[in-house]
Formats: sequence, C-alpha cells, structure tokens
Amino acid sequence: MGTALVTALVFLVIAIVVGALIVQLATKLAAGFKPSLGNAVAAVIVGIIAGMVASWLLQMVMSGGTGSLIGIVVAFLVNAAVINFMIKQPAGGQMGFGKACLVSLIQYIIYIVLGVILAVVIGGSVLSMLGGMH
Repeated sequence: MGTALVTALVFLVIAIVVGALIVQLATKLAAGFKPSLGNAVAAVIVGIIAGMVASWLLQMVMSGGTGSLIGIVVAFLVNAAVINFMIKQPAGGQMGFGKACLVSLIQYIIYIVLGVILAVVIGGSVLSMLGGMH
C-alpha cells in the first residue's frame, strides 16, 4: 500500500508540474507573456480542485450524455475563470476572460495532443509485446 501511495503522489506531482508548464506555454502563446512557474502551479492546483467541485455538483444535478457534455463546457469555463483570476499580466492586472478562454483552449488542445501521443506509444508497446508471444 505504501508503494502505491508514493507512486500516486509522484504521478500527481509530475502531472501538476507538466500542467503548469503547459499553462505557461499556453499563456505565452495566447497572451504574450509567461507567468512564473509557482503562479502556474497554483493555478493548476486551484483549477483541479474547482473542476472537481464543479464536476461533482453537475453529477448531482444531471446524468447521462448531456451532463457530460455540459461538464466539459463547465470545466472549460471554470478553468478559464481560474486562469483569469490567478495569472496576472506583468503590469499586475487581469488578462481578461477572453484571453483566459484562449489560454484554456490552447491548454486543452495540448492535453489532447499529448493524450493521443501517449495512447499511440503505449498502444504500440502493448501490441509489440503481444506480437512477440507465440
């Protein structure tokens, strides 16, 4: 049980750091500045918590395919709101909800691309292992 807990903790830390790096990249592409890593990590952690709360509330109210589609939209908007409130421009003001939505969109696109790449790599590894069995 201890090994599983340490493994989950290491995975969570790596996922948060990778998420923060993606937020930095998306902010640089969409808003033209790069937030600090600490600020991006805080935004990712708050975004995860806020997304989980929003998802839990939606599951309590809705069910089925419509609930999951609305959940994706709500998660996107919650993520954009967290980015808008937590990541400040170098001058100190908020970047605006429109730019935060663009940052969130770029972030989601990067997540999807990374997910597809990981699925292909892991799928290829599994198929190559299965191909070696005779």
